[in-house]
Amino acid sequence: MYFCVNVITSKENETKDALERILAQLGQESCVWFPSKENTERRHGVDEVVSKPLFAGYLFIFWDGQNEVDFPFHEVRKTKNVIRLLRYDDGSYALKGKDLEFAKWIHMHRGNIKRSKVVFKEGQKVHICEGPLMGFDGNVIKVDRHHKRIVLRFEIGSMVSDVNFSVEFLTSSAQSTSPDLGKL
Repeated sequence: MYFCVNVITSKENETKDALERILAQLGQESCVWFPSKENTERRHGVDEVVSKPLFAGYLFIFWDGQNEVDFPFHEVRKTKNVIRLLRYDDGSYALKGKDLEFAKWIHMHRGNIKRSKVVFKEGQKVHICEGPLMGFDGNVIKVDRHHKRIVLRFEIGSMVSDVNFSVEFLTSSAQSTSPDLGKL
């Protein structure tokens, strides 16, 4: 089961560590992520890869329990810097639908989203051919070739967020000549 926790911004890593300790003491297998993304930033004329938060103020929890009512809600809520657990209109907390798929995607990449490779032709949509963003073609909101970034729209529960990702642009000929890219 996956859950999403809203925490005080800038206290995410501290809260992540505290939640990991609490959940480990309870003996149930669990993981806590403060998802991040690789960005390319230009500093003093040189491109540097830096890590930035994917969603500031939000942590994701994987908990290996069988029943949502067994989740340690009380312990999580009383953890310092926790604001709330995200909840659906029906009163449930465990992520489901697209939210669950997104949490699994974060889990698959261990909470660190690296740069992806994309093919871009003027007047057409971006095609993501390699990397963690592969499969998000329909969610592209904006392409910034100059800064080598794309903006994707994510929906988690009732929260909609546009997230800026660094990418490596390839020409369509580079995609067809690369044997590794053809497999993806």
